[in-house]
Order: sequence, then structure tokens, then C-alpha cells
Amino acid sequence: ILVAGAPGTGKTYGWACLARALPKNRFYIIDPDDGVRRVLYEVDESGERVFPNLSNIEYYFTPKWYTDGVSNIGKIHKLEDSNLKAFQCGVADAWKIINPKIKAGDWIIVEHLGNIWARVQDGFTDEVFNKDIGQYFLERRKAMSQGTKRLDALEGWTDWSVINKLHNDDFIVPVCFENPAHVYMTTAFTIVEPRAKEDAEVKAFYGDSSIRLEGQKHNPFRAQTILLFKASGSRDSRKYYFNTVMKDRGRPFIV
Repeated sequence: ILVAGAPGTGKTYGWACLARALPKNRFYIIDPDDGVRRVLYEVDESGERVFPNLSNIEYYFTPKWYTDGVSNIGKIHKLEDSNLKAFQCGVADAWKIINPKIKAGDWIIVEHLGNIWARVQDGFTDEVFNKDIGQYFLERRKAMSQGTKRLDALEGWTDWSVINKLHNDDFIVPVCFENPAHVYMTTAFTIVEPRAKEDAEVKAFYGDSSIRLEGQKHNPFRAQTILLFKASGSRDSRKYYFNTVMKDRGRPFIV
């Protein structure tokens, strides 16, 4: 399942409800944004926690693609009254730890696919050029000849092919297809101009829609169901909606 929507539309809240409803199932969370804990702190109108003591969650905060090791995040990053297991490491490192543990009935939660895609690029420039990606792009920009209108900081077959292999073959394909768990991924989306240049297969998938899901461009092809989340109104009148008009294999669309 790939859940797409603007911030605050309930993407993280959705899988947290599943974890609450399925206490005997294990949930492995890969989160490059460190926003999950804020959802788990949520309280209802009576001041009670909406998700009290979710002890079936193993949480990995992954601000980088690679790190030098895995560290326990510590109590400051844990809910005060929770048995939540929390660790900090890279995205690729987290997957190596999680993969051998997975059993049928477990859930893999991958938050912020757009952020994951940015992390693999950052990891690539760090490994290959020994620079943070911002520093690397800045240096390439400063080296551009006067009058050049396009910054080609990363090259096709020498750079992007490797970045795609790291993201696809080492991570997202095994997550989606090579384990017995349920998979729930989240992403934001952007709106593109009607005449924007795109790969033919990507343009064919989206058709007349101007919505584009953030992250590696082939991620929508790997999901069996794409849920589009939307919210309208504010405060007590706020309402939430979802549909599957973009994709839902083997079932009729929900509008």
C-alpha cells in the first residue's frame, strides 16, 4: 500500500491505527523525518493518549542513507509510558537489521518516500565524493562556465544508474516483493505543469492527472494499491477522505 497526501491528512495516523488494532503483529518503522513520535503523542478530547503503550512497534529513525552503526536513540526519543523500541541509523542499515526478523503477518512501514529518495542521493555523494550533497552541488555550480544554463552535477550512467540501484535493488524492491510482511509506505505529492518533460511510461501512468507522487519515479509501479488522502475544513469540522482512483489492483476503485 502506498499512501499519498499533503501533510496532516492522516498518513501516519492510518498505520498507527492498524498497530493499535493488531497488538500481536509486529510493526517495523523506517522514518527519515522523525515525525512518528509526534503522532504517537496525540491525545483525545479527554486528554488520554490515542495510541497508549504501543509495544508492538520497533522504530528506526533514519536521517541518513548510511551511518557508522546503530545507536539506541535513548529515553528522550521515547514516549514516557511506552515500551517502544527506538533506534537511530541509516535507511540501508535499518533494512539490513529488519529483514532477517520479518515474519508473515508483520508490517513494514516506510515513511516519506520523497525523503528516502533524497537520503540515497546524499549517501551517494558522501561515499563517492566525500562531501555532503549540498556542498557537492555548490562546488559544481561554482565550477560552471559562464553562460551555461544547466547544472549537470550528477551524470546518467556513472551516477544516476548507481543511485537507482542503491534505492531500488538494495532497498525498495526487497521491501515490496522479497519478504512475507504487509507493506505500508507514505509520500507527499506535487503538482506538475501540463507540458512538463517526463518519461513516457511515467506520463502514461498518471494520464491526465497533474499529481505526481514524491520519491523515485517508479515507486507507484511497485505498489498494489495507492491511497490518496485528502482533508478539508479545520478543527472540529475537519473531515478526511481517501480514494484509490490512481491504482488498486484486482479491486474496483473507491471514489
